[in-house]
Amino acid sequence: MLEDNKKQKTYIGITGFMDRDEVGICLEMMPKSSKKLLMVGALVNDRTLQCLDTIGGRHPNVKNIKDIFVYHPLVLNMVHFHTKETDRLCDQLIKLTELGGPNLHGFQFNMIWPPIDEIKKYRSKFPNNATVLTIDGRALDQIKNSNTLLISKVSEYKGLIDYILLDKSCGYGIPLDVKFMREYIHILHDIDFVADSTVKIVIAGGLNAKILGTIEQLIKDFPDLSIDAENNIRNKDDSLNLRLSQDYLYRALQMFGEI
Repeated sequence: MLEDNKKQKTYIGITGFMDRDEVGICLEMMPKSSKKLLMVGALVNDRTLQCLDTIGGRHPNVKNIKDIFVYHPLVLNMVHFHTKETDRLCDQLIKLTELGGPNLHGFQFNMIWPPIDEIKKYRSKFPNNATVLTIDGRALDQIKNSNTLLISKVSEYKGLIDYILLDKSCGYGIPLDVKFMREYIHILHDIDFVADSTVKIVIAGGLNAKILGTIEQLIKDFPDLSIDAENNIRNKDDSLNLRLSQDYLYRALQMFGEI
């Protein structure tokens, strides 16, 4: 459950943690006075949920997720969930809520326009858990890249989401397109619950310490942004590269004025 003091806070995210020690090393980088949270992302899909198995170096055994998530005032613990069985999304989220343990704070929906009724059912049972709606290239293709349809579609999720993630790379680590991000941040700000900061915007796409330099002006213009990194802070065996993760965190904290 998301604590009251974390609601509406923005974050610096790392996705693909496999154990608590990795989280601890990254958490040491966070200043005690930080206004940003460290988003700890654990990846789950319908295969790992059913098989209780791991995939590569970034999908943990779901039985171990509760041990990855630590209790700390500067941590936001999120399951990033992908499923093809979206008609069963609520039931899957309930199962994952149990598996995530007491330190789970919510979910990122790594799927194209997740069913609103399923999210409503889940939020009725767990109203204090945070939710992230992902908008990537596939989601935009489905609405024919129409700005009007985007505003209309996102507005349907009013009261059901806390963050909107923009990731044109579809999670494959393609370097972030700054022009695209700026354009779509402005489009989303035409929605009332984004304009009044009820819902925060997250940007992602191949981020690491080097790439962060390309979005420095974007962060200055929109200091309330959250960011998330996954693909470009990993080793060749797909495990989390802790040195690259620390470099990314340090650079991000600098850019957000936290250190």
